[in-house]
Amino acid sequence: MKLFVITLISLFSLSFALKDIPDDVANALKQGNASELVKHFAEKVSIKVLNQEDLLSKSQTQALIQDFFLKHKVKSYQTSHTSIVNGDQQFITGTLDTNNGKFRISILVRGNVISQFRIENDND
Repeated sequence: MKLFVITLISLFSLSFALKDIPDDVANALKQGNASELVKHFAEKVSIKVLNQEDLLSKSQTQALIQDFFLKHKVKSYQTSHTSIVNGDQQFITGTLDTNNGKFRISILVRGNVISQFRIENDND
């Protein structure tokens, strides 16, 4: 019985922690703030920004995203879908509207850190 209660409390706590990430990430994206965004990244991140795809460190990822934000001034960001998979993974998609057009954002959160981040042209 103790194990059940501990497991239940752990899952409940994790679900609240996972919900904080989308809000923080959405705010950072709305502001075009790479330094706030990467606070939620794992030490190594699978990243794709337009045609550049790689596995980068947190600092390299920040530089790449900052460069994108300098070239594409953010007007707005809207999360379109969030789902929790297997209790500890979360998938987030949204649309980033910039002065150079719209971009699709895809984020994979594993164990409370972002392990995959993608910015792709939105071909609507």
